[in-house]
Amino acid sequence: MGYREEAIECVKDCVLPIHQQIYAKYGGDFDRIYSEGYNSKSYQGRVIEPGKVYELSYPECSCPKVKCGLRSNPEQCECSRQSILFILSQLEPDSRFDVRIVNTILRGGDRCTFRIVRHPV
Repeated sequence: MGYREEAIECVKDCVLPIHQQIYAKYGGDFDRIYSEGYNSKSYQGRVIEPGKVYELSYPECSCPKVKCGLRSNPEQCECSRQSILFILSQLEPDSRFDVRIVNTILRGGDRCTFRIVRHPV
């Protein structure tokens, strides 16, 4: 199974509905979602360029396969990147997103951070 399929399987039942609730609560306003909605002890959002560029970071690796010791290769972080892409595609199917890994714990960082660029249609 490739990272994309693994990512979808991992987030579709639990994580996706949480993001859908946050998206609905803030009326799809990404600036508010990333400045207000994505701020908890589990994850932090940040607006880099209003309407276009955002960051999402986690203070610890949230991958269940890493947490239970099944994976430790930094390449596993591609699965997390794919899960973010999948969630975004479900929230806004008509927009296009680029997600880049900024840093991750498996790559030696103190947190996992992803840069998101939104290209609305």
